[in-house]
Amino acid sequence: MKTKYLVLLISVAVLINPQLFAQKSKADRLFNRFEYAKAIPYYERLAQKQNKHEVYALTRLGDCHRLISNFEAAASYYEKLAVAGVNDASVYFNYGQVLRSMGKYDEAATQFQRYAVMNPEDQRGALFARYSTEVKTWAEPEYLYELFNAGTINSEYADFSPVYMNDGMVFTTDRMAQSGEKRYGWTMAYYLDLFFAQLKADEQSGIMVPGSPSVYSSRINQAYHDGPATFSSDFNTMYFTRVSSKAGELDSTRYYTNRLKLFSSNAEDGNWSDPVPFYLNNDAYSVGHPALSADGQTLYFASDMPGGFGGTDLYRVKRQGDGWGPAENLGATINSFGNEMFPYVYKDSVLYFSSDGHAGLGSLDIFRSETDGESWGKPENMKAPVNSPADDFGIVFHSNGTEGMLSSNRPGGKGQDDIYLFKVSERIPDSVLIAGLVRDKETMEVLRNATVFMLNTLNNEVLVLKTDENGKYNVKIKRGASLLFKGIKGGYYPDCINLELGAESKEAEIENRDLLLAKYKVDQIFVLENIYYDFDKWNIRPDAAVELDKVVTFLTENPDILVELGSHTDARGSFKYNERLSDRRAESAVEYIISRGIAKGRITANGYGEYKLVNKCADGINCSEEEHQQNRRTEIKISGDAATDDAGSQEPLNKYQAGQLLQLKDFDENFFKNCGGTGNGNELPIYTPKE
Repeated sequence: MKTKYLVLLISVAVLINPQLFAQKSKADRLFNRFEYAKAIPYYERLAQKQNKHEVYALTRLGDCHRLISNFEAAASYYEKLAVAGVNDASVYFNYGQVLRSMGKYDEAATQFQRYAVMNPEDQRGALFARYSTEVKTWAEPEYLYELFNAGTINSEYADFSPVYMNDGMVFTTDRMAQSGEKRYGWTMAYYLDLFFAQLKADEQSGIMVPGSPSVYSSRINQAYHDGPATFSSDFNTMYFTRVSSKAGELDSTRYYTNRLKLFSSNAEDGNWSDPVPFYLNNDAYSVGHPALSADGQTLYFASDMPGGFGGTDLYRVKRQGDGWGPAENLGATINSFGNEMFPYVYKDSVLYFSSDGHAGLGSLDIFRSETDGESWGKPENMKAPVNSPADDFGIVFHSNGTEGMLSSNRPGGKGQDDIYLFKVSERIPDSVLIAGLVRDKETMEVLRNATVFMLNTLNNEVLVLKTDENGKYNVKIKRGASLLFKGIKGGYYPDCINLELGAESKEAEIENRDLLLAKYKVDQIFVLENIYYDFDKWNIRPDAAVELDKVVTFLTENPDILVELGSHTDARGSFKYNERLSDRRAESAVEYIISRGIAKGRITANGYGEYKLVNKCADGINCSEEEHQQNRRTEIKISGDAATDDAGSQEPLNKYQAGQLLQLKDFDENFFKNCGGTGNGNELPIYTPKE
């Protein structure tokens, strides 16, 4: 958006005494008159001389291009200055703003941080650095919006601030309204005027689209700036912003600054009456951007009058008889240290406005705030696609609430600022309902009262879920989570699912694939991998302890199971030696498992020596070391169901209640380790079943 409407404080200026700047260059004179587009070629020539004025000229070039929203060019000049390490803190702040407007948030954060170091007293440096970092995580919309460039009404110039008017629309533009019209030195465009376009239903998009535009009213449009405007609900009264040229008066700087002012007009016999100035108009500050409530009893506007919170604040006045009451600042909840402007009130309950002070995607974002009748709630950024890294402002809604219009200078438009039409679909809920079933893997029967542990890997929180009579669980989760579901039931091997719930996802409900739990069977055998002992030793090495801890996890998750731990050797050595060695190793492993809290009656040790070889490598057979290693193994065999009170007291699942919120650190370190697979239900268990 053109800065002429971003900072109302310096809307227009006319140089009265050029002799005051007789010793300054032509470029500076143009810059000080806010004629940035005209100043650029003079600064370019000054920079090319590569003398003591080069840094100064490059800074002014960056500023000029930034102030006319030519961000690519502005960034190139600021980058040269940053690389050179100039000691002007404002360069880094302005560079950060430009990069932010281009959507380069990481680079912008770096420049804002540099500014914060150089100028720590200004809170904007650290604040905008934080905005640039945080904004990348919340670019999802609250509603589904479809945006369309308004096409026919947009030009190569700035077209913005549309409002509905009867069966058409009125908008503000700086295109040429009449032949011979003078140009505005700030941008070298023409002065602002109000244009009108008829609206008609479009069968393809399903919304109202504008036809060819034309000048709205010669009674309203004058030789200088006019617009934006707002209308009463019966379209018989309008309020609009106007800037009138007022040469001949000077302030202390030998300049006269023309302020934005409000005017009103009433419909009389099909024409607008002569505009009447608003009672708050003042030559010391600006009053503009009017927005009339639907009941016509409240007028909202933007102003930089004294006593505000930032550059420009939002105010309102309430109808009192035939006039208006005193101006009321909307307060610190709405207004920031930056600029709030372009207010719009929908059905007298929702305030929409644009701001460059609240956390946003770009320099100027659209926000919404709801009222309880007394005060306004915290503003919510409307996010993408309503907002973009560029300037977004001037939003209005059709009375049907399902379509509207807004203004933006985002890339891809026809001109500087373009008008966009949008269609609103259903609201995207903050949370997604996730549901799923837990089943027996073989019979496919649903398993009631199974426990499902849901781990959010982004914050390491674990939520406990229980299946109902139909084997179903469900949970509502905010978008942007990375989830892992682990289903457990006594006597079954657990199953796991991974689910990425992206912030940009639009699903309101997600049906997880079934968690399929395979039932453990008596005499089922699992091979423990990587259980090694030193030669002729049976003590538990650290690497073996890691594997045995998995057995502890298994028994903890399945407290009704009895197991046998069997140790096997290869055929080398005597039968008795191998039998004795395997007995000691099995007993040592069982003692370790019991020491970790497993009831003694649930696990027995058995050393099989070389009696149960898995291959041909018996005595006298020549085998490789790899083949011998296959026989040196440790196995867990399910031997039956636990029946002792001691075993039952180990039950971990009954202590977990549905809805209980825990931390990952509350679980054994191996608890979720077998859940890192593909989520397709084919992951191998902690132990490899023996075929």
